[in-house]
Amino acid sequence: HILVPSPHTRRMLIDRYDVPADRITVARPGTDLAPQAERSHPVDPPLILSVGILHPRKGHDVLIDALAGLRDLDWQAVIVGNPWDAAHVADLQAQIAASGLDGRLELAGRVEADRLADLYGQASIFALATRYEGYGIVFDEALSHGLPIVSTRTGAVPDTVPGDAGLLVEPDDAPALADALRALLADPDRRAACAGAAARAGAALPGWDDTARQVGGVLDALR
Repeated sequence: HILVPSPHTRRMLIDRYDVPADRITVARPGTDLAPQAERSHPVDPPLILSVGILHPRKGHDVLIDALAGLRDLDWQAVIVGNPWDAAHVADLQAQIAASGLDGRLELAGRVEADRLADLYGQASIFALATRYEGYGIVFDEALSHGLPIVSTRTGAVPDTVPGDAGLLVEPDDAPALADALRALLADPDRRAACAGAAARAGAALPGWDDTARQVGGVLDALR
């Protein structure tokens, strides 16, 4: 039997590897962030938060390009992620400097759990310009904090992000990503509606105990 984190991964195994559907169970990873979600205190100007390892696949370069097209709006942004490759981090830092976003966009790298929780609480929008996700647990974290999401229509993202909780664009399309961010930044009512949908979806997510019970049930059935 095979356990996978998303319907997208299940479809891949069926379509590409001919795995029988009845041998696959989707066990969505758990989230236990409700107490942190109650700490929400959005800051002004609106904070755009991106969380993802500093790797080319996460598309932080696309996000930087998109933000460069939003200089006329009032916002701040933080990119959080464990450095994967020193050369890529240097490229991102150089891109930020060249874009003129110094002072508005922080490439924070890896941060402690308390600061990440504070950033989720202070944010008004979660944005990740990822080029591919097999699941993307950061989206569940964003939903648990009631954050509207701007991301890409790739991999498991459409399965993970409810349609009314944010805006999805094609990967590697910085102008489209900028338009989606602008739509939420410039329209507080629309942003609030997406935030409400995100919070409702986040409240319905499984906790790790739920995931453990589901996996345990699969294992018991296989004995």
